[in-house]
Amino acid sequence: MLAGILLSTRVLHPRYSFLRGAWEHYRKSGLAYTLYLGMAVAPRLRARGVPVLRSESINRDCAAIERLAPDLLVSAFFNHIIGEPAVAAARYGAVNIHPALLPVFKGVDPVFYARLMDSPVLGVSVHRVTPELDGGNVLAQKKFDVLPRESVLAGTTRLFDAGAGLLLESLDAIAAGASGAPQTGEGSYFSWPSRAQVSALRRKGVRLF
Repeated sequence: MLAGILLSTRVLHPRYSFLRGAWEHYRKSGLAYTLYLGMAVAPRLRARGVPVLRSESINRDCAAIERLAPDLLVSAFFNHIIGEPAVAAARYGAVNIHPALLPVFKGVDPVFYARLMDSPVLGVSVHRVTPELDGGNVLAQKKFDVLPRESVLAGTTRLFDAGAGLLLESLDAIAAGASGAPQTGEGSYFSWPSRAQVSALRRKGVRLF
């Protein structure tokens, strides 16, 4: 049962307004990528009786989370770094669904970079939230083949859907106190793509959406 849903109102940087954030995305990554992100983060919610909160900083809104008294805080496609007070607001802490086989492709838009770098596989991880971005212990992972004609948005959606299933399968272990397995190897981290990288992906015949 959902205690509540918290949506990010942040675009790119906490100091930016929506328009400034969209403009900075356009400057860095181009129009096609900005439109793709807009499609990816525009939720349509039909959650009867479930409180829906909106926040520029989850770490400033810990009191609102505490009032909901959640058992578990679940992050998915969420662009805030979740601090310890927010993690502590939930009985069993916080986990993140990340569409990559951690520790590779940490950071933003893992499917974009996996396709750009011709990775033969995709994957999804459910991991503990820690101060290190995408660096917490892994509770569950699953690997998938790349579908050549699949867009980045469709691939990302497929992985989050699978990640939700992995999370459900992991709930009993989380409630029992499972800490997960440490990530092995240095992995890789990526930030928002440049216009040149977006163009390179499209030259490979990979669609954003």
